[in-house]
This record gives sequence, structure tokens and C-alpha cells, in this order.
Amino acid sequence: MGQHVGFKEILIAGGPVLAGMIIMSIYCVALIWERWKFFDRSTGGYPDFLARVRAAAVAGKLTDAAQIAKGHKGLAAGVVTATLTGPTNRDERRRAAERAVGRSVADLERGIATLGTIASVAPFIGLFGTVLGVMRAFKDLASAAGAGPGMVAVGISEALICTAAGLLVAIPAVAAFNHFNQKIARFQEELNWMVDEVLDSLAERARH
Repeated sequence: MGQHVGFKEILIAGGPVLAGMIIMSIYCVALIWERWKFFDRSTGGYPDFLARVRAAAVAGKLTDAAQIAKGHKGLAAGVVTATLTGPTNRDERRRAAERAVGRSVADLERGIATLGTIASVAPFIGLFGTVLGVMRAFKDLASAAGAGPGMVAVGISEALICTAAGLLVAIPAVAAFNHFNQKIARFQEELNWMVDEVLDSLAERARH
């Protein structure tokens, strides 16, 4: 009859490393949720918004484009406003627009590096906990007279929970890190295209 190991015993066997992994997992999930809500609030509906701004700019209706920007709650509105207002010099307007794009991207990138760090280090922390657990299992075997391989097997199975915990933390962190970075890159590209089109429309309007 094999020895049954309960969940409580596994948590105890995992020690401080497993406790740290649980805390890291909770923080990771909370960070992903916060970033998800922020992205939804800050970039929601921006493709349609930029399409309307482009259409107004191409038609030369820059006042309409400015009004559209005022009615939008996302980060893209600030970029449109920075492009349409301020200095009349094209290069100065481009710099103002680039600064606005940079601020928007920085807001979106907040916390993303932390996700990348968690994704990178979590498996190694889990492996470290497993190594400590295996070392403890062999130490217990050496100090227990007449103990068989079953004792080591139980100890190693308990230790491996740290590796599993590390992977469970790292996998969603990697997925979220890649997903958010792709959204940021796409958002930045769309904003830069919009800035170019609005500046071209302003230059065309100035020539007439």
C-alpha cells in the first residue's frame, strides 16, 4: 500500500519556495487582470476611431477630426489632438505627435516588463525548490534506518510540485506578455500611420 500524500503535506513539503510561488502566482494573475482592464479601457474601439479621423483628415475636414478626438476616451485621442494642435511647423507637430505616442505606449507598457520577468524566473525558482526537496529527501533516507526507496519516491514527488508550480506561473505570464506586446506594437503602428496621414492632410491644406 503506497503512502498517501495530502495537499497540506505537499504545501508543507514545498516549503518557503512553494509559498513564494503561490504569492507570485496571485500577483501575476492580478497584474494580468489589471492590464487587461486597462487595455480594454484605453484602446477599446481605437481602430474605428482612427478610421473616422483618417476619413475626416483625407477629406480636409480637420475641425471634424478634432471634434472626433474630443469625443474619444482612449489614449489615441491625445495623439490626434497633439497632431492637430500646437505649432504650425510640420516637423514640430511630428515631434509633438511622437511624444504623445510615446506617452501612450509607456502607459500601456507599465507592468509588462514585470510579466516578462516572472515568466523568465518562475521556472528556475520552481526548479530550485525541487532541488532543495530532492536533497532533503535523500538526507532523510540517509538518516532513517531501514528506509526503502518508497521514502525517497514520496519526497521527490513532493519536491516536484515546486517545478509544476513554476510552470503554472510561467505559462500564463508568457502568454500574457506576448499578447500585450503584440497589441502595443499594433497600436503604435496604427497611431504612427494616422499621424502621417493627418500631417499630409495639413500640408496639403497649407498649399491651397
